[in-house]
Amino acid sequence: MLVQTGTCLADQLFQLRNGLTLRGSKVEIASLDGNAFSAATNGDPQFRPIWVIDDGLTRIYMHGKGMSAAEPVNVRNIEEPITFWQPTPLGGKEVAAVGSILGTSAFNEYGRRVMTIRGVDGSPLEMIQGITELNGRYARLESLKGDTSYVWDSRIATRSLDSATLKRIFKRRLNWDELDRRLEVVRFFIEAERFGDAAEVLSEAIDTFPAAKQMNSQLVAIVERQAAQLLDEAKLRSESGQNDLAMQILSQFPIDQVGRVTRLQVQDAIQKIQDTDRQSKAIANQLESQIAKLDQAESLQPILAEIKAGLSAATLSRLSDYIRLGASDAVPLENRVALGIAGWLLGSGSNESNLTVAIALIRVRDLVAEYLGPSTPGRREAILNELRNLEGAQPEYVDRMLPLLVPTMPWPEDAQSEQVPGMYFIGKGEEVLEKPPVPRYVIQLPPDYDPLREYPCLVSLHPLRGTPVDEIEWWAGRYNESMNERVGHASRNGFIVVAPLWTRSGQPDYQYTPREHERVLVSLRDAMRRSSIDADRIFLAGRGEGGAASWDIAYSHPDLWAGMISISGEPGKTIMHYHPNASYVPMVLVMGERDSAPTPLVRNGAIMSDYVTYRSDAMVVMYRGRGREYFYEEVPRLFEWMKLPSHVRPKMPLDIDVATMRESDNFFWWLEVGPFKEGLSVDPQLWDQADRLRAAPISASIGNDNQIRITQGPADEFTIWLRPIENLDLSAPLTIRHRSRRVTFDYDRSLKGMLEDVRRRADRKRPFWTSVTIP
Repeated sequence: MLVQTGTCLADQLFQLRNGLTLRGSKVEIASLDGNAFSAATNGDPQFRPIWVIDDGLTRIYMHGKGMSAAEPVNVRNIEEPITFWQPTPLGGKEVAAVGSILGTSAFNEYGRRVMTIRGVDGSPLEMIQGITELNGRYARLESLKGDTSYVWDSRIATRSLDSATLKRIFKRRLNWDELDRRLEVVRFFIEAERFGDAAEVLSEAIDTFPAAKQMNSQLVAIVERQAAQLLDEAKLRSESGQNDLAMQILSQFPIDQVGRVTRLQVQDAIQKIQDTDRQSKAIANQLESQIAKLDQAESLQPILAEIKAGLSAATLSRLSDYIRLGASDAVPLENRVALGIAGWLLGSGSNESNLTVAIALIRVRDLVAEYLGPSTPGRREAILNELRNLEGAQPEYVDRMLPLLVPTMPWPEDAQSEQVPGMYFIGKGEEVLEKPPVPRYVIQLPPDYDPLREYPCLVSLHPLRGTPVDEIEWWAGRYNESMNERVGHASRNGFIVVAPLWTRSGQPDYQYTPREHERVLVSLRDAMRRSSIDADRIFLAGRGEGGAASWDIAYSHPDLWAGMISISGEPGKTIMHYHPNASYVPMVLVMGERDSAPTPLVRNGAIMSDYVTYRSDAMVVMYRGRGREYFYEEVPRLFEWMKLPSHVRPKMPLDIDVATMRESDNFFWWLEVGPFKEGLSVDPQLWDQADRLRAAPISASIGNDNQIRITQGPADEFTIWLRPIENLDLSAPLTIRHRSRRVTFDYDRSLKGMLEDVRRRADRKRPFWTSVTIP
């Protein structure tokens, strides 16, 4: 039975400083602490910095002034929802908290399902849920009458319901013989952006009802919007470095079913890809003809072949100087060729026009790549000796060529999956006591992977009862044999997914140990050596216990991450003390608002409030009425969040103000802390027996006068890692001050420090050139 609803209230659009746009209604509260809600009586006016944005499906908590970029804008609400009568109880026990979900059946044609959850006493409890409201954003589920009646209102995203199920429900619950009911379903599918389903239902209605014959124009408009979605997918694939897939989509586009504007957009998209290919070939051919005229032509054939093979949309920008001046007769031929070769090796804006230097840079690049590869200590020393005598082997040049190298380590033999392209298993088996830990992870490369292109990376930590392969499938999707690729969100958006094995067999929970951190970081660094990961766009995520681990690891090592995502992660131990580090790493926490008793805002609200501050880019996403789940429907919004231009690893700060409690959490951008003073490090496995549970502050700064000052820290020994950044000139003497100590340091321009740092940390975008230890 269909029940009509009243007028919907207007939503608001909220533009955030990080670039994200949210939609919903706003409430302002004083704190995320659920205990504070009930305690705020007395009638005293309160400062309410936390905004709650309610979109019906979720409630998103954030610091209003810290996150908002502009005043909210009123917009039309979602269309009038479709509501269904269900046998809901008039009263009963209210479900205030939801335990673990043991199983969920599919929805039947009445919009009902059976959910089995773990009861308070640990026994399974079956509850029947029915859809009582449905709109383009969410479905409202309520518990139905049973032997014992419960009152439970929860929401699931409409996109989590498959089209076949929805159509079965509509045909059973609506009067399918009425045109208005069918048009209501068409409107719903349009609101849910399921234009193919909308077109199918409307087309059937036009064939069935004479009164609908005049709606062919609406059908054309729906098909147009469906085509626009296909065009958007092609653009997404192209932007993600998947031009072959983009061209497949565009070449099969239903041109004859769309209007002139869409046809032109398709033609423009094809033209853009083809123009880039033509330009790459033209530039390569021009450089080839110019090199042929030089005396050094024969010796330049290897680098020419490399450029011709590698020049593409991802690498064309390297030759920007050559593209600008390569055809100019006003520039000598040798200088033009030098611009092309140096641009390929050093990147855009190198401005190196000396051919002798450019040729020397080829040898420098090859030696650097060999040094970072599987070379022996003796060979590395010989490489350093050869570099000392090469023109072009200056730190400035090596620093620029490092990010442009192809991955320096090969994949191990038998690591590649036999079934799935781009999937590799590193460190098969489980050995948890190795010292130091060895890399053990699964990695999935995106479709059309090109080692010359930099890719954003998602490092995902599995729940205790999960596996690394589960994480690959969660983010990148299951393998589709007919398409010969994974078709999940990470694949579509061009992300590399790295899933470390961070637990040992039988581990009861996340234990906050340095070894767990090491297993994650060692795996990430190994993946950075073997695949083309953009070190400025690495995100750390986790589900369940992996969510707690990602939360802890992100703020223990804030210099590594572009952002952190914790899904149903339960904070504890060091997380309660590391909020001073929160301003450095953007954060999204995803959970169910009724996840166990007491609920998250009551048991963890105070902790989350410490992270959701004016200075932090932080959001807490609470799914309404839900328990402990992993919320796959949130994944599209998480990728939208990760792809924001603001969510890249920020430049190294001149001022460091962080907190630490573990001796292994001792590296922060350019400052490494030596052995902790006695009593300042806490062993997580002896947490309950610790006499002192306070984080030790670390403060240091780089001043305008080429001076570095260390003002606070839990140690007497520090190592300063140096590279040219704002206010730091390595060509001049540096002064380092710590308490009464004053050390003057001069950089000797040796390459060993830089190359060893890249070998150790695998970060080719921010290599440290040298270091100095105090005292």
